[in-house]
This record gives sequence, C-alpha cells and structure tokens, in this order.
Amino acid sequence: MRKRRISAIILAVLLLVQMFAGCGAGTNTGAAGSTSDGAKSGGTESAVLEDGEYTVNVTLEGGSGKATVDETAKVTVTDGQAYATIVWSSIYYDYMIVDGEKYLNENEGGNSTFTFPIEGVPCQMEVTGDTTAMSTPHEIDYTLTFVFPEEVSFGELTFGGQMELAYADQFSVEQYGAYKMITIVDNGRFLLVPEGVETPSDIPDDVVVLQQPLNQVYLVSSAVMDLVCEIGALPHVTYTATKQKDWYVAKAVKAMEDGELTYAGKYSAPDYELLLSGGCSFAVENTMITHNPEVKEKLEELGIKVMIERSSYEKHPLGRLEWIKLFGVLFNREEEAKAFFEEQVARIEPILQKEKTGQQVAFFAVASDGTITVRKPNDYVASMIALAGGTYSLGDYVDTEENALSTMKMQMEDFYAAEKDADVLIYNGTIEGELTSVDDLIQKNSLFADFKAVKTGQVYTTGSNFYQQTSGTCDFIEDLNKILNGDTDSEFRFLKKIPE
Repeated sequence: MRKRRISAIILAVLLLVQMFAGCGAGTNTGAAGSTSDGAKSGGTESAVLEDGEYTVNVTLEGGSGKATVDETAKVTVTDGQAYATIVWSSIYYDYMIVDGEKYLNENEGGNSTFTFPIEGVPCQMEVTGDTTAMSTPHEIDYTLTFVFPEEVSFGELTFGGQMELAYADQFSVEQYGAYKMITIVDNGRFLLVPEGVETPSDIPDDVVVLQQPLNQVYLVSSAVMDLVCEIGALPHVTYTATKQKDWYVAKAVKAMEDGELTYAGKYSAPDYELLLSGGCSFAVENTMITHNPEVKEKLEELGIKVMIERSSYEKHPLGRLEWIKLFGVLFNREEEAKAFFEEQVARIEPILQKEKTGQQVAFFAVASDGTITVRKPNDYVASMIALAGGTYSLGDYVDTEENALSTMKMQMEDFYAAEKDADVLIYNGTIEGELTSVDDLIQKNSLFADFKAVKTGQVYTTGSNFYQQTSGTCDFIEDLNKILNGDTDSEFRFLKKIPE
C-alpha cells in the first residue's frame, strides 16, 4: 500500500514538472490567446493555435544586454505546428540552436532573422545564438518568452484573421468582425471603427478608437506622404508639418498651391488653434515626436488622436514600402495599396534572382563640420544596396548596436580607411544637397581624390527627393542594379552620375 502511495506521488510530481517545463501544449478553443482549460496569454500553459498568422510579444533575456530582438514576432501555424520568426537587432548572428537543432540566418544583408518551431503561445524556451561580432564566434545562451498582447474582446466578436505582410514587421492589422485592430511596435494599438458602425464596449484602456472616415488629418511624417498620395488618399489630409518649399512630392506641392493642404507648424510646435478650428481629430507623427512628449500629450488633451508611424525602423526596404498597406486600411484604400505594393515587388523580382556582383558600395554625406554621415549596416539603405546586387562597404566596419539611430558620424580619416577602395560612391544629397561635380566632393576634403571610385568615375548622388519619395524604393534598387552591371547610359530616377 505504501509503495502504491509513493508511486502515485512520484507520478504526480512528474506530471507537474511536465506541465510547467518549457512550452507545454494545452487544448484550444480556437481564439488566439486562450485555452479551454483556462490557460491565459502570459500563463504557463500554451494554446494550440488554429492554422494562420499571429502577432505575439517576445522578450529576450541573457547575454550582455547589447543585443535585443524585435518586441513582436510573427507566429505562423501550418497543419497545427507553430513557427516563430524573430528578428535580432544585429546582423552578426549566423545561427541559432533551438531544441538541439541548428537554424541558419535567413536575412542576408540585413538584421539576423530566424524561424523555428514552438509548441504554442504563451511559451518560454532556452535557445543559443552564435554571434560573429567579436574577434571569434561565440555561442551565447538566451531565454525567449512568447506571449499574446492583452486579450481583446468585444462582446461576442472574435479574432477573424490577420493582414498578410511580406516584409513589414513594425505594424500588424487584425480583423475582429467589422473592426480592425492596428498594432504598432512600441507605439500602441488602434481600433478602426467603420463609418456607421457602433463603437464596441469593453475596449481595453490601452486601445485608441479611430472612427472612420478619417478626415482633416494632420500628417506630420513627410516620409509617408508619398504613400498616401499613391493610393489617392491625399483628400483625407488637410494639414502638414512641411512647408511648401520643402516638399519633393508633386501632389503635396499642388495641394498646397490650391489651398487644399495647409502648413500647421512643425512637429515640435504645431498650431493647435488652427488644427482645432479646422476639425482635426487625427495626427500621424514619426518617432521624432518622442523627443517632445509634451506635444503629443497636448494634442491628445485637445481630442486629437496621435499615431506614431515607424516605417523608418523597418530593416527591409520593402518593409518600409509595405506601410502603404497600413494607410490603405486607415483611408479605405486597401485594394489600391495592395495592388501598388505587389506591382512594385514584381518589378524587382528578376533583380533579386541575379547573382551578387561583389562590388562594394558606399553611401554617405559630408557635414558642414567635415565629419561623414553614414548609414548603419542594419539600415534599409544598406539592405537596398544588397538587394541591388552590391555589398554595403561598411558592413563589417560599423557597430550596428551602438544606439538606435540608423545613421552615425565618422571622422574623415576613418572613412578614408574604410571606403577608399569602394567600387561605387553614392552621395546622399538629401542631407547636405546634391553634388554637381567631382570637384565639389574633393573641395569638401582633398582625400576624396585618392578614392578608387573617384578615379574610375563611379561617383553618384541622390536627389533631394530621396527620403520623401518612399514609393520609389524599387526605382532606387533598379537604378543601382544597372550601375553595378555596367549600364550607365540608362535614365535613372534617383541616382545621378556626377561629372568629373
């Protein structure tokens, strides 16, 4: 009898250990983040998810703390098996070991990306990442935790699917009946309520309600105006933070000339009275507003909802372009946005299938103090260079984890040592203005005369329109691909060859 009692105790302990170890699987009701046994998102028991795509929160523990992963991850479930895709803040992770299996980096030329199986969500698992950022490769142990965001429940409405995104990972759009939930990484959730539809009850405190149609919009982020124009949504925008003389988007200039688009002050000093008198109730900012949180607070205090877009944080250039889908959702132009994006991606598919040229490309500008402004290797510009068939020449030289900025300053001596043998120089005319001749470049610093690309006549400049015309991402890739393959006689949209 005593032996039976001891055996029962041992069996009970083993069952408890199995329940709380790793990513155990529970039973599923079909809704994301819940199980029929009562396990909740963030608990110890995982939900067995239905086939589809989900956006979940992910945290990373371990290592030195310099490397991080994106705060959200895509989880794809196929035939009952869940696979998580995580993106590191570094380009130097070449493989991960998960449950004894090795997984290789999927993102050549961009931040290290890995897809591996998990048993469900929530889930905590021990993994190993191999980094080559040090003098010798190092395997580092980490703990990854996957959980759903706070569960959303609108009465009897349930999760009805998620917008398919091919490259963007800084936002997601989920369907709940007639409503759409927009989630932006580090910048909140927004419930989009269609015109004529009642706002649901029991909305979580962290969710901002946006009632369509969205009109009299204050569009502060100049980088996305081009995308709004491409889908025919400019009539929804009444106010801008860019003066007419500073626009390089033709439709925005025309709208200001016609009085349909009005300057309402820059992001740090908006004209509150003008916005209120014009009926503005929605503002689209970029992350610069985080430097002036009191402005965001004031706008919200006045009843103007604020969305901070993060397209510039996309690691993949086509991810930046894919933000057009978000504006399609906001302004009821989803079909137009999807069609434009698919057309652009189809244009460069032949380029993506070509072999790399092996040519080194530098992308820079010379500041008034003589320092050199460059892009970090995890920036979308470096990724565009890789997609075009080149290699960003600072890829092994610049520390991508130094801070969150996509640009950094270098002294000319350091830039010379790193870039003097680059095959192609591209001057960023958006920052300090376009170059008109190679002599202009050499006048900025005589060391440029010794650069290989200067001697071979492979020096180009972008136009001042480069940053604002996001819709031209694929044009830039096409331009650079032609240059790298010896076609210098074609007409280019973004790159201009600088005469000697």
